[in-house]
Amino acid sequence: MKRLFFLIVLLCASSAGAAEINYAGKADCRVAEHARVAGQAAYWSGACKEGYASGPGALQWSKDGKATERYEGTLSEGQPQGEGIAQWADGSLHQGSYRNGMLEGPGLIVFADKAKMTATFERDAPAGAVTVIARNGDRYEGGWQNGPEGSGSMTFALGGVYRGAWHEGNPLGDGEILYPNGQVLKARFNGSFQLTQQPEASATPRLYDIKQKDAYIGSNIAPVVSSGHAVPPEKSYAELTLEQQMLVKRRYPLLQDDDVPAYPEKGLSFVSRAMRHMISYAGITGVLRANVSVNENGVPQSVVVLESPDSEAGKLAASVFMLAKYSPGRCAGHPCAMVVPFSFSLEFKQ
Repeated sequence: MKRLFFLIVLLCASSAGAAEINYAGKADCRVAEHARVAGQAAYWSGACKEGYASGPGALQWSKDGKATERYEGTLSEGQPQGEGIAQWADGSLHQGSYRNGMLEGPGLIVFADKAKMTATFERDAPAGAVTVIARNGDRYEGGWQNGPEGSGSMTFALGGVYRGAWHEGNPLGDGEILYPNGQVLKARFNGSFQLTQQPEASATPRLYDIKQKDAYIGSNIAPVVSSGHAVPPEKSYAELTLEQQMLVKRRYPLLQDDDVPAYPEKGLSFVSRAMRHMISYAGITGVLRANVSVNENGVPQSVVVLESPDSEAGKLAASVFMLAKYSPGRCAGHPCAMVVPFSFSLEFKQ
């Protein structure tokens, strides 16, 4: 079964039963070596005391001449001690108070995918409840063991909350879904938020284009305005096939079979054509991602621009999203406020 939450494995800097510490660096200024940097070269910018790197400074590790891991903070006898921040080779940042080279106490980890975890750490591993905010805005609070474990809640950026039991990153056991309209669905979950078996997505889904209404002079072929749509962009949600509706609903983990997401009233074509004009007339290129909050009547209330080529592009896009008309969502048989996500890659094509 597909994992519903990316599991984050935290590697400890050393083990509880370690008999000795291996050192690297200069003989008169040694630094403690841990498993992630075993055999690598160490460069320390700070002072040395009694044969060890000590005091404030920066410790850079490298392999074959390429920088890997870096620590900025205080060392004591060659090990991180006190406040500091480490950047691992995988791009993640680990900030907090260190003891014997490991995070101990309140700390923050910013992962390579921009997810953030705040927790109390014991020997580099989170202990007790954590808070994890994913790049897309989903927020988890609760028990943790290389992923959500035990009791916890997940608040989804696109709407709704799951509260209940977790195991290995999946909802497993008694829990409840709180819809944005206040409706509550209590159930026993079996590794998925969906209470019925869902069909597998096509391995090679068809992609759809939007073409200009008229061909250029001297040609019978209308040029493509926008490409790469997962569903027919000119169709409303009700006009999509069941399989296409499932593609749209997959962005909303909590929606059940009879639930309906909010969706542009006449499909994606209005917004996509507007994005094309931003490229043609304003010369805007780059990635644009935004979430549009739509009330239970289908009226857009606000726009949160998550990523934009620049601030002006974000403002232009937000005005387009607010002008668009939407069909309202339905949760547990009732009208439901919801968030509609948009993601575009704006680029010139010859």
